[in-house]
Amino acid sequence: MRGQTELVALGVAFVVLTSATVAGVVFAHNALATAERDSLEQQTARALSDRLVSAQASHTARENVLVNGTLSTLDETTLRERYNIPDGADVRLVLGDETVVRTGPATDGTTVERLVLLESRTTEQLRPNFNNSRTTTLPRRTSTVRLTITPPAGTTVERVFANSRVVLSNASGLRGSFNVSISPFETATLRFDAVGVLDSGSVTIAYEPAETRKTTLQVVVDA
Repeated sequence: MRGQTELVALGVAFVVLTSATVAGVVFAHNALATAERDSLEQQTARALSDRLVSAQASHTARENVLVNGTLSTLDETTLRERYNIPDGADVRLVLGDETVVRTGPATDGTTVERLVLLESRTTEQLRPNFNNSRTTTLPRRTSTVRLTITPPAGTTVERVFANSRVVLSNASGLRGSFNVSISPFETATLRFDAVGVLDSGSVTIAYEPAETRKTTLQVVVDA
């Protein structure tokens, strides 16, 4: 009888030990899976955050400067194909306090936040009066100007300088609209070399100065 009791107790102990071992293995497996998922989230979030503000991105003016209104054009297909987001991961992009891109719930997961500049541009126009000279200085810096040259009859505009660089030249005369690239890192002074009279209606200059403000970009990845 005593032997049978000991045998039953041994069996119970074995079952308890087996259950504990299985539970331990399951717990370890779950912990490993969670750690791998967290690591994948962190790597994906950091990599995506870095690439979204790189100078090579289609929605940046330069490194860490986002062009206003362009980040929201990213969709789920672009994020997964261009930025290698795993199929099982959801992404949420928050600019300031506004969610601009969401591929799924992404309510949890890993968040990477960084300080960025948001650039906006507005078109402004300038019409030089040419009263005392044939030069005009743009009041703000820009990278491109559009010149519309319509000199009066008998006047020929032969060359246009941006600071000391010739940006347009035609000995027969410049007439019409021209896009001219200039340096955004210095104030531009335009000079018009012409034979004849230039008046206030001879040249219209359209340009787009940039305005920037600081904001935050949050990249949330939930795998």
